[in-house]
Amino acid sequence: MNRLFSILIALIIISSSIFAQDVDKVKAKIEEMNKVYTKAMIDNDVEKMLSMYTEDIISMPSYQPTIKGIAKVRELSEMQAKSGWKTTEFILSITDIIVQGNLAIEIGNYNMKMSGPDVPEWADYGKYITIWEEQKDGSMKIKVETWNTDTNPWAQMEQTKQEEMKKVD
Repeated sequence: MNRLFSILIALIIISSSIFAQDVDKVKAKIEEMNKVYTKAMIDNDVEKMLSMYTEDIISMPSYQPTIKGIAKVRELSEMQAKSGWKTTEFILSITDIIVQGNLAIEIGNYNMKMSGPDVPEWADYGKYITIWEEQKDGSMKIKVETWNTDTNPWAQMEQTKQEEMKKVD
């Protein structure tokens, strides 16, 4: 009985060690893909960004309805690329990775800066979740993404309004 118990404990320890190694490998892979995605955002390389999504991508951005399918993401990405807005800095910081079958859930924080027509550089920060799906060739693509700002635009508008009122006084 003691021998059986010892074997079970050893198997649990070994399997949890293997799982931890798998999570570390997946995290390293996602970190590398995030570097590619970040560069594509800063370079305004729509095609590179789109190549990282599955055909049935579900995107849930802040302050917008859910976007489904690569064609719709392409349409909106191209509109943004032509709008004159440019991402000048984009940093992703992974806080958690959860591996479940052929899916990896990435949870983290982002910091970004953008500039646009007649707008000074604007900074934003917040949190995100990305679900990556392993493809048949072993690569991973984004299946679901959502992000949401930690900044309160209404508070920013109120502050701007108060500053403008002080100038008038």
